[in-house]
Amino acid sequence: MFLQNFYQGSALELLRREVERLAKKAIRRDFKMVETDETSRLMSTLNGDAIDELSSLIPSIYTDPHLHQFLSAIAGERVYAVQDMGEKYVLNLLHQKDDTHGAHVDTYAYAWITVIEAPNEGDGGCLELVPGVIDQKELDGPKVVHLCPKPGDCIFLTTDDTIHRVAPLIRSSVRRLVIASAFANETTLNQVSYSSEKLYG
Repeated sequence: MFLQNFYQGSALELLRREVERLAKKAIRRDFKMVETDETSRLMSTLNGDAIDELSSLIPSIYTDPHLHQFLSAIAGERVYAVQDMGEKYVLNLLHQKDDTHGAHVDTYAYAWITVIEAPNEGDGGCLELVPGVIDQKELDGPKVVHLCPKPGDCIFLTTDDTIHRVAPLIRSSVRRLVIASAFANETTLNQVSYSSEKLYG
């Protein structure tokens, strides 16, 4: 579900200042993920442990029972905070030409993505996905969905059975900055993330 202008005004500005502060601590990543057929990870990240140490705002949003109730209503099932301390909420920053979060499906059932900064549609950085499909080849087919959010938008995405990626940035003068929060359902609650240590460790 694509929720435009979920954060606005002073709420968005408060969140933007906090995430921009955290982004200064992000660690550069440049590798291919073996577990996802060598798709690229060209980005800077900050894991949940670091966010816990540096911020009270992001953890408080993640644990807010109203958010859990809201997301559970959308999902049609109860969502749970994940046990993985590194991946429960993460900062993802694309800020160099060709930066990308390559094609993958996630370990946990759902992702709640809060967009702080985003390029214009023609500059790359859009989220590309094929709902209910895990074959990477389908991302280049007719069923692909392109979501090009703006600051303040949020996306609630089923991620364990939906192939998705963030398209490469076209140039270095733009950025894509998000907080991505993972939520489990009963099926994925006790799973161990295949990517947490490599991408966020």
